[in-house]
Amino acid sequence: MARTMTITPGEELRQFVEGLVEAGIYQTNSEVVREGLRMLQEKYAASQLTLLRQLIDEGEQSGEAVTWNSQDFIRRMNQLKDAEK
Repeated sequence: MARTMTITPGEELRQFVEGLVEAGIYQTNSEVVREGLRMLQEKYAASQLTLLRQLIDEGEQSGEAVTWNSQDFIRRMNQLKDAEK
């Protein structure tokens, strides 16, 4: 369900939004804001995807993978914990 949100864009952005509506590109100010937010959402998602790809590349370049299982990991953590005592 849509809820009302009040946004204060500042004079320059207000004029820009109103200009788009007056030019007939959008029907309402809300349409302009929704489109802008969708574009921002897509840009953010793309940047997150780029970061994920970079991290995958770093992982692939970091060396050969090591095989492990959860029991070995827990045993190793317990050994380290016991060594700290």
